Amino acid sequence: MLKRIVPLLLSVFLLTGCWGTKNIDHVVYIHSVGIDYKNNKFIVYVQLISFTGLAKAEAGGGQQKINTTVGKATGKTFNIVTDNIYPSIQQMVSWGHVKAIVFTDRALKRAPLEDVFDVLDRYNEIRHTLWVYATKERLDKLFSTVPLLQASVYFSLLANPIEIFEQSSFIRPIRLNRFVADINEPGKTVRIPYLTISKTHWEENHKIKPMLAVSGICFLKHYKLQTCINRSDLKGMRWVEKDISRTPIYVKKGGNVVASIVVLGPTSTISYKQNTSFPQFTIEIKAKGSLIELRKPLTEKQLLALAKKTVEQEVRDLYMRGLTHHIDIFNLSETLYQERPKEWKKVSVNGSIPLRKETLKTVKVDLSIDTSGTRKFTVDEQNR
Repeated sequence: MLKRIVPLLLSVFLLTGCWGTKNIDHVVYIHSVGIDYKNNKFIVYVQLISFTGLAKAEAGGGQQKINTTVGKATGKTFNIVTDNIYPSIQQMVSWGHVKAIVFTDRALKRAPLEDVFDVLDRYNEIRHTLWVYATKERLDKLFSTVPLLQASVYFSLLANPIEIFEQSSFIRPIRLNRFVADINEPGKTVRIPYLTISKTHWEENHKIKPMLAVSGICFLKHYKLQTCINRSDLKGMRWVEKDISRTPIYVKKGGNVVASIVVLGPTSTISYKQNTSFPQFTIEIKAKGSLIELRKPLTEKQLLALAKKTVEQEVRDLYMRGLTHHIDIFNLSETLYQERPKEWKKVSVNGSIPLRKETLKTVKVDLSIDTSGTRKFTVDEQNR
């Protein structure tokens, strides 16, 4: 008899581990966190997500009506602010599904960011793989935007930037763990995507549809914002960024676009050479592309020459733009620190090497066209 009762009692005790669990609709899940800073106080916004409607939609239950909920709290420190969220939320809060953290440019300029990242690092419920962004938009408006076709915010740009980056590579997203590692690296300038709310591209049900867009990059050094640069002025960044999978070149001649080339998987290397008085660098870019559009009759040799010139000019223009803002956009200082730390210590000032126009000495571009569509370059065209 005892042999039958003992296994039964053991099974009852094992089942008690499930009694304390809660249904997903009994817990409030924070999806994104926004941080502002004003009058020496943190202002924190949280965007909530419901997994109930998401589960129904994925199971074939039809599209659910999307409601966005945004909370706000203030406090002297970041930890105090997060504690101030609890009294009025009326349900248990989970931080385990936070996908993004968004800083206003004001917070990046003035807030003690080290305190923020210290809390994020110590709180074990928050994952270090969330995405980091900057913005000048109002955070409540930013968090109130939803994707097209009333999809869940779970599929928004905030949570899924990598898919967009792989399809149209330009501004690379950055995760929290990478941000913290880079911001503490001597001589390194950190780049984070800059978000805006676009109201010019989409309509839904005959009404203007606000949508999130990556419109630039904000540059930080030692936990402080240097400046933010618009996307249109950042064309040279894609040639030195890692993991660029696909990006277009619009080749111009006489100010007019004459051809379009899609470049796949460009790579770059930065090398260093000590001049008599200051270090100089060479950027080498290698890429292969496919000709998508040819608006004017050009030989392959002419097309490649124009495309290489375009790439080189984009890199040099961006470098000069960085100089005007005193930003080491291409992280030349970090290159020297990694290769020759002793020399870096000799020439660096306040953790960075002084930059001048001649610091970027050479930009080498090795570009080839693998395919040109159904219309191939003829032998005469190639050799002309």
